[in-house]
Amino acid sequence: MTIRFQDNFSKLAEIYGSGRPAYPDELFATIAEAAPGRDLAWDAGTGSGQAAVHLTRYFKSVVATDASAAQIANSWPHPQVTYRVEPSERTTIAGRSVDVITSGQAAHWFDIDTFYAEARRVLKPGGAVALFCYGLESVSDEVNYVTEKLYVELLGPYWPKRTLADHTYQDIPFPFNELPRRVFRMHMQWTLPELLRGFRTWSASLKYQEANGEHPVDLLEPEFREAWGDPDQPRRISWPVYLRIGTVE
Repeated sequence: MTIRFQDNFSKLAEIYGSGRPAYPDELFATIAEAAPGRDLAWDAGTGSGQAAVHLTRYFKSVVATDASAAQIANSWPHPQVTYRVEPSERTTIAGRSVDVITSGQAAHWFDIDTFYAEARRVLKPGGAVALFCYGLESVSDEVNYVTEKLYVELLGPYWPKRTLADHTYQDIPFPFNELPRRVFRMHMQWTLPELLRGFRTWSASLKYQEANGEHPVDLLEPEFREAWGDPDQPRRISWPVYLRIGTVE
Protein backbone atom coordinates (compact mmCIF):
# COMPACT_ATOMS: atom_id res chain seq x y z
CA MET A 1 0.00 0.00 0.00
CA THR A 2 1.29 3.46 -0.89
CA ILE A 3 0.93 6.15 1.74
CA ARG A 4 0.52 9.65 0.31
CA PHE A 5 2.37 12.10 2.50
CA GLN A 6 1.36 15.76 2.27
CA ASP A 7 4.54 17.54 3.36
CA ASN A 8 3.27 20.82 4.77
CA PHE A 9 5.88 21.46 7.44
CA SER A 10 9.39 20.35 6.36
CA LYS A 11 10.22 23.86 5.13
CA LEU A 12 9.15 25.19 8.53
CA ALA A 13 10.94 22.57 10.63
CA GLU A 14 13.66 24.86 11.98
CA ILE A 15 11.16 27.27 13.57
CA TYR A 16 8.26 24.87 14.15
CA GLY A 17 9.10 23.78 17.70
CA SER A 18 9.82 27.29 19.00
CA GLY A 19 6.69 28.67 17.36
CA ARG A 20 4.20 26.31 18.94
CA PRO A 21 2.68 26.62 22.44
CA ALA A 22 3.28 24.09 25.24
CA TYR A 23 0.47 21.69 26.10
CA PRO A 24 -0.75 21.65 29.73
CA ASP A 25 0.37 18.80 31.96
CA GLU A 26 -3.25 18.10 32.91
CA LEU A 27 -3.85 16.92 29.34
CA PHE A 28 -1.17 14.22 29.57
CA ALA A 29 -2.18 13.20 33.08
CA THR A 30 -5.71 12.60 31.79
CA ILE A 31 -4.38 10.57 28.85
CA ALA A 32 -2.13 8.48 31.10
CA GLU A 33 -5.06 7.61 33.36
CA ALA A 34 -6.82 5.93 30.43
CA ALA A 35 -3.84 3.72 29.50
CA PRO A 36 -3.67 0.09 30.69
CA GLY A 37 0.02 0.50 31.59
CA ARG A 38 2.87 2.98 31.63
CA ASP A 39 5.47 1.15 29.54
CA LEU A 40 5.22 2.54 25.99
CA ALA A 41 3.49 5.47 24.32
CA TRP A 42 3.45 6.27 20.62
CA ASP A 43 3.17 9.91 19.54
CA ALA A 44 1.99 9.94 15.91
CA GLY A 45 2.74 12.96 13.73
CA THR A 46 5.06 14.19 16.44
CA GLY A 47 6.45 17.23 14.60
CA SER A 48 9.31 18.50 16.76
CA GLY A 49 8.39 16.19 19.63
CA GLN A 50 6.74 18.57 22.10
CA ALA A 51 4.08 16.06 23.13
CA ALA A 52 6.49 13.11 22.98
CA VAL A 53 8.85 14.67 25.50
CA HIS A 54 5.95 15.55 27.80
CA LEU A 55 4.75 11.94 27.71
CA THR A 56 8.02 10.81 29.32
CA ARG A 57 6.69 12.12 32.63
CA TYR A 58 4.15 9.30 32.55
CA PHE A 59 5.59 6.53 30.36
CA LYS A 60 8.90 4.68 30.52
CA SER A 61 9.48 4.93 26.77
CA VAL A 62 8.00 6.90 23.88
CA VAL A 63 8.20 6.20 20.16
CA ALA A 64 7.65 9.41 18.19
CA THR A 65 7.02 9.19 14.46
CA ASP A 66 6.66 11.73 11.70
CA ALA A 67 6.74 11.34 7.93
CA SER A 68 8.87 14.49 7.65
CA ALA A 69 12.60 13.81 7.97
CA ALA A 70 13.18 17.53 8.47
CA GLN A 71 10.83 17.63 11.45
CA ILE A 72 12.54 14.65 13.06
CA ALA A 73 15.95 16.21 12.39
CA ASN A 74 14.84 19.26 14.38
CA SER A 75 13.10 17.32 17.16
CA TRP A 76 13.72 17.77 20.87
CA PRO A 77 16.16 15.07 22.06
CA HIS A 78 15.28 13.05 25.16
CA PRO A 79 16.75 9.75 26.41
CA GLN A 80 13.31 8.16 26.74
CA VAL A 81 12.13 9.16 23.25
CA THR A 82 12.95 7.22 20.09
CA TYR A 83 12.29 9.24 16.94
CA ARG A 84 11.51 7.52 13.64
CA VAL A 85 10.80 8.92 10.18
CA GLU A 86 7.65 6.93 9.44
CA PRO A 87 4.11 7.71 8.32
CA SER A 88 1.48 7.31 11.01
CA GLU A 89 -0.40 4.87 8.79
CA ARG A 90 2.46 2.37 8.63
CA THR A 91 5.13 2.01 11.30
CA THR A 92 7.74 -0.48 12.48
CA ILE A 93 6.24 -0.56 15.97
CA ALA A 94 5.68 -4.11 17.24
CA GLY A 95 2.14 -5.40 17.44
CA ARG A 96 0.32 -5.23 20.78
CA SER A 97 3.16 -3.31 22.39
CA VAL A 98 1.74 0.18 22.97
CA ASP A 99 -0.24 1.40 25.99
CA VAL A 100 -1.41 4.68 24.47
CA ILE A 101 -1.29 6.48 21.13
CA THR A 102 -1.34 10.26 21.08
CA SER A 103 -1.60 12.66 18.18
CA GLY A 104 -1.57 16.39 18.79
CA GLN A 105 -2.67 18.82 16.08
CA ALA A 106 -1.90 16.18 13.43
CA ALA A 107 -4.69 13.65 12.96
CA HIS A 108 -6.47 15.82 10.38
CA TRP A 109 -3.49 15.18 8.09
CA PHE A 110 -3.73 11.38 8.31
CA ASP A 111 -5.48 8.84 6.12
CA ILE A 112 -7.61 8.30 9.18
CA ASP A 113 -9.00 4.81 8.50
CA THR A 114 -5.53 3.45 7.69
CA PHE A 115 -4.12 5.11 10.80
CA TYR A 116 -6.84 3.53 12.93
CA ALA A 117 -6.02 0.11 11.50
CA GLU A 118 -2.38 0.65 12.47
CA ALA A 119 -3.47 1.81 15.91
CA ARG A 120 -5.44 -1.38 16.49
CA ARG A 121 -2.44 -3.43 15.37
CA VAL A 122 0.05 -1.89 17.79
CA LEU A 123 -2.14 -1.27 20.84
CA LYS A 124 -2.30 -3.64 23.77
CA PRO A 125 -5.78 -4.89 24.76
CA GLY A 126 -7.44 -1.98 26.49
CA GLY A 127 -4.96 0.46 24.99
CA ALA A 128 -6.00 4.07 24.41
CA VAL A 129 -6.09 6.44 21.44
CA ALA A 130 -5.95 10.16 22.25
CA LEU A 131 -6.42 12.82 19.58
CA PHE A 132 -6.17 16.46 20.53
CA CYS A 133 -6.09 19.80 18.76
CA TYR A 134 -6.21 23.42 19.75
CA GLY A 135 -8.22 26.37 18.58
CA LEU A 136 -7.25 29.89 17.65
CA GLU A 137 -5.29 31.85 20.24
CA SER A 138 -6.80 34.69 22.24
CA VAL A 139 -4.91 37.78 23.44
CA SER A 140 -7.23 40.80 23.46
CA ASP A 141 -10.12 42.02 21.37
CA GLU A 142 -7.79 44.24 19.32
CA VAL A 143 -5.18 41.55 18.66
CA ASN A 144 -7.82 38.88 18.12
CA TYR A 145 -9.39 41.01 15.39
CA VAL A 146 -6.14 41.08 13.41
CA THR A 147 -5.57 37.37 14.04
CA GLU A 148 -8.99 36.57 12.60
CA LYS A 149 -8.19 38.75 9.59
CA LEU A 150 -5.02 36.74 9.02
CA TYR A 151 -6.63 33.37 9.62
CA VAL A 152 -9.84 33.85 7.64
CA GLU A 153 -9.44 36.67 5.10
CA LEU A 154 -5.85 36.15 3.97
CA LEU A 155 -5.30 32.46 4.64
CA GLY A 156 -8.79 31.02 4.27
CA PRO A 157 -8.21 29.60 0.75
CA TYR A 158 -4.79 28.25 1.75
CA TRP A 159 -5.84 25.95 4.58
CA PRO A 160 -5.74 22.48 2.97
CA LYS A 161 -7.23 20.40 5.78
CA ARG A 162 -8.16 22.55 8.76
CA THR A 163 -11.88 21.74 8.85
CA LEU A 164 -11.66 18.89 11.35
CA ALA A 165 -9.36 20.85 13.62
CA ASP A 166 -11.54 23.95 13.36
CA HIS A 167 -14.46 21.88 14.57
CA THR A 168 -12.57 20.58 17.60
CA TYR A 169 -12.29 17.11 16.00
CA GLN A 170 -15.99 16.61 16.69
CA ASP A 171 -16.53 15.50 13.07
CA ILE A 172 -13.62 13.08 12.87
CA PRO A 173 -14.52 9.37 12.83
CA PHE A 174 -13.64 7.81 16.18
CA PRO A 175 -14.48 4.08 16.31
CA PHE A 176 -13.31 3.40 19.86
CA ASN A 177 -14.86 3.07 23.29
CA GLU A 178 -14.94 6.80 23.79
CA LEU A 179 -14.49 8.41 27.18
CA PRO A 180 -16.05 11.80 28.02
CA ARG A 181 -14.61 14.58 25.88
CA ARG A 182 -12.49 17.16 27.66
CA VAL A 183 -11.48 20.74 26.99
CA PHE A 184 -8.29 22.15 28.49
CA ARG A 185 -6.58 25.52 28.29
CA MET A 186 -2.95 26.24 27.52
CA HIS A 187 -1.32 29.57 28.27
CA MET A 188 1.90 31.27 27.24
CA GLN A 189 3.54 34.60 28.02
CA TRP A 190 4.73 35.74 24.61
CA THR A 191 6.01 38.94 23.09
CA LEU A 192 4.62 40.06 19.75
CA PRO A 193 7.61 38.64 17.79
CA GLU A 194 7.00 35.27 19.47
CA LEU A 195 3.32 35.35 18.54
CA LEU A 196 4.13 36.22 14.92
CA ARG A 197 6.71 33.44 14.80
CA GLY A 198 3.91 31.04 15.69
CA PHE A 199 1.82 32.35 12.80
CA ARG A 200 4.77 31.73 10.51
CA THR A 201 4.67 28.01 11.35
CA TRP A 202 1.16 27.68 9.94
CA SER A 203 1.06 25.57 6.79
CA ALA A 204 -1.28 28.09 5.16
CA SER A 205 1.22 30.90 5.75
CA LEU A 206 3.83 28.99 3.76
CA LYS A 207 1.36 28.20 0.96
CA TYR A 208 0.32 31.86 0.77
CA GLN A 209 3.96 32.95 0.50
CA GLU A 210 4.70 30.40 -2.21
CA ALA A 211 1.65 31.48 -4.20
CA ASN A 212 2.02 35.25 -3.81
CA GLY A 213 5.72 35.92 -3.25
CA GLU A 214 5.17 37.75 0.03
CA HIS A 215 4.55 36.56 3.57
CA PRO A 216 1.04 37.14 4.98
CA VAL A 217 2.40 37.87 8.46
CA ASP A 218 4.57 40.66 7.04
CA LEU A 219 1.50 42.21 5.43
CA LEU A 220 -0.37 42.44 8.72
CA GLU A 221 2.55 43.10 11.08
CA PRO A 222 1.85 46.86 11.24
CA GLU A 223 -1.73 46.15 12.33
CA PHE A 224 -0.52 43.64 14.92
CA ARG A 225 1.94 46.21 16.29
CA GLU A 226 -0.78 48.83 16.62
CA ALA A 227 -3.09 46.38 18.38
CA TRP A 228 -0.36 45.01 20.69
CA GLY A 229 1.47 48.11 21.90
CA ASP A 230 5.08 47.63 23.00
CA PRO A 231 6.08 44.57 20.93
CA ASP A 232 8.64 43.44 23.53
CA GLN A 233 6.10 43.47 26.36
CA PRO A 234 4.93 39.88 27.00
CA ARG A 235 1.20 39.31 27.06
CA ARG A 236 -0.85 36.35 28.19
CA ILE A 237 -2.07 34.20 25.32
CA SER A 238 -4.49 31.31 25.68
CA TRP A 239 -5.75 28.48 23.49
CA PRO A 240 -8.54 25.92 24.01
CA VAL A 241 -7.34 22.32 23.70
CA TYR A 242 -9.88 19.67 22.69
CA LEU A 243 -9.35 16.00 23.56
CA ARG A 244 -11.03 12.90 22.20
CA ILE A 245 -9.89 9.68 23.85
CA GLY A 246 -11.07 6.10 23.72
CA THR A 247 -9.92 2.53 24.25
CA VAL A 248 -9.81 -0.65 22.16
CA GLU A 249 -11.09 -4.05 23.27
